[in-house]
Amino acid sequence: MSTFNRFINHLEFRELGYEKLAEEQQKPRILAVDDSRVMRRAMSKVLSKDYDVVEVENGEDAWTVLLNDKSIQIVFSDLSMPFLDGYGLLERIRTSDDSRLSQMPVIIITGKEDDEESKQEALDKGANDFITKPFDSIQLQARAKTHISFKETTTKLSETSDKLERQATVDETTGLGGQRYFCKVGDEILSYATRHAGQFIIIRIDIDEFNNLFIKHGKKIMDSVLHTIGEKFSQLVRQEDTIARIGVSKFSLILKETNMEEACLLAERIREEAQKLAFKLPDSSDLIKLTISAGLYEPESDTKLTFKELIKETESYLNKAISAGGNQIVSHTTNKSVPKKAVEDINILELLEKLKDDKPEELLPKIDSILHHITPLLKFLASNARTEFQAVLRQLNDK
Repeated sequence: MSTFNRFINHLEFRELGYEKLAEEQQKPRILAVDDSRVMRRAMSKVLSKDYDVVEVENGEDAWTVLLNDKSIQIVFSDLSMPFLDGYGLLERIRTSDDSRLSQMPVIIITGKEDDEESKQEALDKGANDFITKPFDSIQLQARAKTHISFKETTTKLSETSDKLERQATVDETTGLGGQRYFCKVGDEILSYATRHAGQFIIIRIDIDEFNNLFIKHGKKIMDSVLHTIGEKFSQLVRQEDTIARIGVSKFSLILKETNMEEACLLAERIREEAQKLAFKLPDSSDLIKLTISAGLYEPESDTKLTFKELIKETESYLNKAISAGGNQIVSHTTNKSVPKKAVEDINILELLEKLKDDKPEELLPKIDSILHHITPLLKFLASNARTEFQAVLRQLNDK
């Protein structure tokens, strides 16, 4: 049975689920293409000590092997063959959409009948090297070693490049897109929206007081917190939306074909869900609770700003939310805080302790929730108190 037939049987066994013939190859794999059985056997004899040699007798069979066997690292091919000659095989390899094939080293085996014009044509079609029949065994081994080494080095460089690209576009802590990914998608969306008068909204989110939490609890715990937050945010957005982590505690979203009202509802839902999260500390009954602030910006359809400039514009509204005490949302259409749907729970005794300890600044972010909870009590007292107290209550209600 020919090597090519054994290869086809190997594929059939794999389709049936049998992997006995698909064991891991320890040696680099070479494809030898020649219509002369004598030449194929001669190549195998010289190279089989260091390489696994697959033999085929024409270009069509070689192409079938290349399409199905991804372990082939180099091709030695004759020029004159039936069905598909060496030129045709070269052309298929170099014009393939698969970079594994289009960058495959191909060494052409030439004979006495092949003149300089034939070699030039092969070179023009993408041949990497030539070896002349009858070939010297040392020369054949040298060609194989050189091109296999080059192929392996190129593959490793490509894998390293792909890994670095993934690291640049994907945030490993949260599993969300990274800053490069976000800007790339943003540029594409902005370009499309500009051409087609499309609509999109940018949301910038920051975790309130993250630096203090980081200093207090450390990187390991806060990375775990960020991972959970990333998962939660991913669950809340639509499939067509884009979400990324673009800084230590910074997140960004792009909502396509969404109006500001819907975007504010989503931002509010994110704020509420973040506030519900509670992270248990190891070896402690204490919990980490956090809040987020968000800024929203809807670019004009004919905006002249770049996407990076749009992000900065969005951040200006985020900064307003943070300056107003955090745990709130500011959009550019209203330029005001978006009313919260949920009111933060408070502990009156804790608040009084903070006042007693002269820490009133810690109460400022919670002032709205404090008023919400104590107003019923104040009304009760007012109904049974002096006129001066009722005046104070009216002032609080006006605020």
